[in-house]
Amino acid sequence: MKIEKLILGYFAVNCYIVELKDLKILIDPGADFKALQNFLVSNNIRPDLIINTHGHYDHIGAVPELVEEYGIAFYIDREEEQIIVDPEKNCSSIFGQNTLSLKTYNLISSADKKYFDSFGIEIIRTPGHTPGSIIIKIEKKLFTGDLLFRGAIGRTDFPGGSLSAIKSSLSKLRRFEKELEVFPGHGPGSDLEVEFRTNPYLDSDFLDE
Repeated sequence: MKIEKLILGYFAVNCYIVELKDLKILIDPGADFKALQNFLVSNNIRPDLIINTHGHYDHIGAVPELVEEYGIAFYIDREEEQIIVDPEKNCSSIFGQNTLSLKTYNLISSADKKYFDSFGIEIIRTPGHTPGSIIIKIEKKLFTGDLLFRGAIGRTDFPGGSLSAIKSSLSKLRRFEKELEVFPGHGPGSDLEVEFRTNPYLDSDFLDE
């Protein structure tokens, strides 16, 4: 597996280009199509599909142009449909130059999960930052979107956010091996061992209160 990280847009979203043996995936392609496209062309990378951890504008802004340019599928959790079609809920009416309501998308189904499983890609539902937030596990890598950052967690005060839900979702991280590398939606990477040792939001006093 090869991973490239691009930091894109005003909100510095981490876009990950994950190259597996038979599949090239864009995880959270951000909102700067030109910068991402320049990188893809310069490195002769043609993506096969897009998976988003959630539907906020800073993570999905480039999706319509990517789908049109490459004719590829865009996948997101079913609970994010309410976010990606609504400019107020996806915050494009607040932060974007234009309001965004996605028209072309695939809501992740059981069949899709089996398809992803065949490539060693595990999709885990982790609501809280948004109703349909997910994290993605590939081998020893965990792409956490805006669930978990180094030393912090995602906000819960946007539309559809929930503190109780994000606590429940963070608790799911306890079942993973602590040596997993963490690739968050913003900021520097980490690993679960470091986060469980130093991140106050993974402390039992916070999660179990």
